[in-house]
Amino acid sequence: MPTPKMNSTLATEAARLILEVYEAYRDQFALVTRRAPARFAARDWAGGRHDARERLTLYPQFVGWVLGDLRRALGSRQRDARLWQDVRGVFAAAVAQRPEAELARTFYNSVVRRMLQTVGADPATEFLGRDRDLALPPAAPSPSLRSYRGALTDPHVVAALLADLALAEPIGDVPGAANAIAAAVGAERGPAADSATDIVELLPALFYRNKAAYAVGRFSLGGAWSPLVLALAHDAGGVRVDAVLTTADEASAVFGFTRSYFHVDVTHPRGTIEFLRSLLPAKRLDELYTAIGFNKHGKAVLFHLVLASLRNGDACFEMAEGEPGLVMCVFTLPSINVVFKVIKDRFGPSKRTTPEAVREKYQLVFVHDRVGRLADAQEFAHLEFERRWFGPDVLRDLLEHAGKTVTVTEDRVILRHAYTERRVVPLNLYLQRADPAAGQEAFLDYGQAIRDLAAANIFTGDMLLKNFGVTRHGRVICYDYDELCLLTECRFRRLPASVDPWDELRAEPWFHVAEEDVFPEEFGAFMVPRGELREPFLAVHADLLAVDYWLEMQRRQRAGEIVEFYPYRESRRLGR
Repeated sequence: MPTPKMNSTLATEAARLILEVYEAYRDQFALVTRRAPARFAARDWAGGRHDARERLTLYPQFVGWVLGDLRRALGSRQRDARLWQDVRGVFAAAVAQRPEAELARTFYNSVVRRMLQTVGADPATEFLGRDRDLALPPAAPSPSLRSYRGALTDPHVVAALLADLALAEPIGDVPGAANAIAAAVGAERGPAADSATDIVELLPALFYRNKAAYAVGRFSLGGAWSPLVLALAHDAGGVRVDAVLTTADEASAVFGFTRSYFHVDVTHPRGTIEFLRSLLPAKRLDELYTAIGFNKHGKAVLFHLVLASLRNGDACFEMAEGEPGLVMCVFTLPSINVVFKVIKDRFGPSKRTTPEAVREKYQLVFVHDRVGRLADAQEFAHLEFERRWFGPDVLRDLLEHAGKTVTVTEDRVILRHAYTERRVVPLNLYLQRADPAAGQEAFLDYGQAIRDLAAANIFTGDMLLKNFGVTRHGRVICYDYDELCLLTECRFRRLPASVDPWDELRAEPWFHVAEEDVFPEEFGAFMVPRGELREPFLAVHADLLAVDYWLEMQRRQRAGEIVEFYPYRESRRLGR
């Protein structure tokens, strides 16, 4: 029988191994992140895209490595829950004073859950929400802010803060940019923006994503804080300020859940997150952690927010609105605006895919540039909830269609695999409810969403309206991925001419169709409904129904073109 001294020695060794590998992971994460300024300065967009994908692979790699180390070190006791209770205590003491302790605890949880094959959550071996509160971290030191006193309508104040930006390649025309920013703020904010008691504060590190960099901060007008986001671009003419954003909605869109994660060098994550929360009160904590690259911790925070909402009696799981899908069972937790998706055991006859292929599609979206048009999804395994938290129609749907993935006992529901996404309004329902002007704007944006995805080498496959949704900012996004693929994998064809008048009446095509064949001329039947929206749509997006458009987009992808997608309206761009 193991003695207390043996337990202590093994627990200390296991905690040491986890902490060493976690530190190696954080060092590599920081190394990849810190490449961003040089990529931006050199306009090395392909290198930046490579870095984004590389960074996403680090977490599972390092977790896998430490699991191997632990199995060798612990031998037959690797799944001893009592030993892991001691490991947890040693690890907690070791990371308690770290500036990113919450990230270390989440890494530990990932390791212990894999090692013990935990179903649900085990407070004895894991760090849960009530342990220094993963969902609401304790107050952390504020990041070292750059502060400026004066009005944003004063070009001298703006020039000072622009000159201080940590850019490897400086802004080419600081006086011109300062004048443009001051004028834009003055035009939007009016006389109140001329207050002599303004204070401007900026986070010291820039936020890099795709082909842009962002300076993020806030400014005070009469004691009330407003966001300040300066979007920087680097083109053949040099580095310039492309837009200045000063509203919570605009800043929220920059940190949106449909975009890839930022590369930003953060030493004190909690302090940075708290600063961002002061600018973006509508953003959940998990979304902010995820936005700056700590998606695994964001996932942990989301899970604890879900449990807290359920335990407080705020809500229970309900069926999601919209038409039931052929691939996923979808239910929602209204209190925190999230949907859960569970892959069905069997798909409808029109779906020629498998559960494994569906998971591959979600992984593709995870590592790809989402360009503001694909909802970020978090993948979960072995979730456990109380049965009373599920509406009877949700349980009935899960048992009927996902019995291989879902186990329902007298008092528990276990989901062996699920995805979560931010809830949006399905486009087909939005068009039924919206006034004509809003409906037309959303429908035109649906066409633009398809264009943006094509420019990012994504073909959604099934372009039915029910597979797209409208965010609270009125932006149309795709959230159904079972038929999604790389645009360059498709073969776009024209419909062959028929020589037999009976061909048009046949149930099946009279010509051979391969798996990768796509016929844009057929899109109009399901993509552009009859009615008052059809003509305005075709006036803008008729080329989406032509083969030449798609062939040109493929040519641009194969040529290595990387397109910039702006998280703000064209009208907000300076000098446009």
